[in-house]
Amino acid sequence: MRSLLASLLLLWSTNLLGQSAQMVFDLSAPEVKTLPKGAQWMVSLHDANGTLIQQVPFPATALQQRVVVGPKKVGTYTASYYLDLNGNNELDKGLFGQPIEPYAFSNGARSMFSRPDVASQRFTHDGRVLSVKLEYHFGG
Repeated sequence: MRSLLASLLLLWSTNLLGQSAQMVFDLSAPEVKTLPKGAQWMVSLHDANGTLIQQVPFPATALQQRVVVGPKKVGTYTASYYLDLNGNNELDKGLFGQPIEPYAFSNGARSMFSRPDVASQRFTHDGRVLSVKLEYHFGG
């Protein structure tokens, strides 16, 4: 019994100290009324400096959906997301370069004419579920 308890404590402390834990995002797109066939959620995970680690598409089956990326080490990251409405694996843009599909950056970071700075996007992944609302910020 003692060794089982010790093993459980070691496992628990290992997760707390940053070994690995899945990253879970609750994504929603409140401005989208219907989900087109072939749509997908695109999640791009970056390190704390903004360097791309992984970009993962998830088939969009609902306008509110939980997606799991991982396992990832507990630590500091940034992320960006978009709802690829036509399933072409890119964030579509309008005539003046404005995104025309709903998107978001971690922490709800925004910038008027460009990608928000990395410092405003950083978050600490501690194993909790992160809620993200994707919106049309410039048009749509």
